[in-house]
Amino acid sequence: AEARSALSAALRDPAGLLARKVAARRSIAANTVVDLPGDRLLQQSVEWSKQNLADSVQQADDLHLRATEEGRSYPASKGTLAKARWIGAGWPDYPWIFGTDGEFTAFATVAAGQFSAIEDHLRTLRDVSDVVNDKSGKVVHEVVSDGSVYFGANDEAGNTDETAKYPSAAALVWRWTGDRRFLDDVYDFARRNMHYVVERLDADGDGWPEGLGNVERPGMGVEKLDNTVYTVRGLYDLADMARAKGDTATVTWATSHGDDLVKRFDQAWWYGGDTHQFADSLDDPDNPANDNTKIFQRHWIGLTPLDAELVRSGQVTRPLATDAHAREVLDQRERPCYTGDNGLYHTGTGPTSAEGGNKGPACDSAVSSVQSDREAFTINTGIMAVAEGNYGRLAQQRRYTDDNARQQLDPSLYEMPGAMPEIVPSPDFDPPNIDRPETGRSMVLQAWGAYGNLWPVVSQQLGVAPDLGRGRLEIVPQVPPGQPSVAGRNIRVGAGSVDVSASASATSLRTVVTARAPGTRLLIGQVLPSGAAVASVTLNGRPVRYEVRRTARGG
Repeated sequence: AEARSALSAALRDPAGLLARKVAARRSIAANTVVDLPGDRLLQQSVEWSKQNLADSVQQADDLHLRATEEGRSYPASKGTLAKARWIGAGWPDYPWIFGTDGEFTAFATVAAGQFSAIEDHLRTLRDVSDVVNDKSGKVVHEVVSDGSVYFGANDEAGNTDETAKYPSAAALVWRWTGDRRFLDDVYDFARRNMHYVVERLDADGDGWPEGLGNVERPGMGVEKLDNTVYTVRGLYDLADMARAKGDTATVTWATSHGDDLVKRFDQAWWYGGDTHQFADSLDDPDNPANDNTKIFQRHWIGLTPLDAELVRSGQVTRPLATDAHAREVLDQRERPCYTGDNGLYHTGTGPTSAEGGNKGPACDSAVSSVQSDREAFTINTGIMAVAEGNYGRLAQQRRYTDDNARQQLDPSLYEMPGAMPEIVPSPDFDPPNIDRPETGRSMVLQAWGAYGNLWPVVSQQLGVAPDLGRGRLEIVPQVPPGQPSVAGRNIRVGAGSVDVSASASATSLRTVVTARAPGTRLLIGQVLPSGAAVASVTLNGRPVRYEVRRTARGG
């Protein structure tokens, strides 16, 4: 009877349903309209990714929440959730609720102006986690649309990274929307997230949390690089929200922990030598001298210190990695031992060891027991694109943004036109999806891949950086070398929007901003090319005083 009722509703007015769908999608398309004359492929990719994100929004009613221990049990529900709305992770196999997927997708979603979807996703994660995990602060990993929590209960090992990333996703949404009700709603959960990580997931008290992260491969130490990076960022983002809430005790607690970890980070995690990389993990956590064994396996998480930006009061926002280390890492990751024809590999290649083997050219002389994995995931390639942009390397960034864009737009590569896939054709993923049996496919559409094109364009090339919770908006674009200009219109910021255009010639940089955001203090600039000096600055044709800031992107 329920199925017949749904069928009748769908057939009652199909033309009206279609018209409403088209109108809704035109509304999506009207936000973040970019003009990239030097890279039309990336421009088209941005347009498609906005629709991919809208495709991914799901809703379910009357969820019965229970931890199923990876499908091994089906206990009585611990509670119910009347309604859940979220951004699904991947199609066709897992269009449901994930922590880490949604937290990466948050960056693309705010850049696309799809604020309500990510706010609802974060609320849903909070609601499910609080019921299943008894308000411990731990974020569940994976939730099926009937409310079954496949993984991520208190008594399960992971995932540390998504608990640490939740405060950063919440702070990001608050900065872009200025939505005080959202901040008030999720703040307590974000505070409990970081207390859980610091107080429950750091058994040896060295500051580096234990537990699973984004990479779950054999031979890794108990402390993972990505968990550490996201913990540092999460602490500062919690402090930023606490400052807005007037919670001075949390500001002090989170900032002091973050400062301590930043101070010790390089010594603990830089692997160095001819690897030019950070360690993937640390082992021997009970060592009282805090001289944990560094394990290097060449996984993509080596980029996370370059990807995650730290927002600290009174300081310029920048990633965790120093400029010098970032140059080493990025130069190395651009080599064919890490990057193939269609993007960044999951795990780079190195000398063959007794326990494992490696295919492809060696990156360095370090021996690892883990075999290379030359599968190119769109999220890995996207993180490489963002990392290049964080350090102002837009000429190198294009290789990675275009790699992902071609997966959506090149008929020889895509499976569904316009859809950003999970894994792309690569040496260890051959044949591609279209030629694989259904049980051996990756996702045809993976929402988090949009991180690698929407965020580089809106945040880095157009330089849009809102802090609407405090009534501030910075527009500091960077025109990619060899391109004449970049532009975007109707980029949502809070209840308003902004248009940006930027151009560059041999002797001048020009930024034009139209901001429809009343009550907002606007700062305008542009990233200087390497070695350039400022001769003069004008605003609306008149000379003005200016300030030169040193950032990871440049002056």
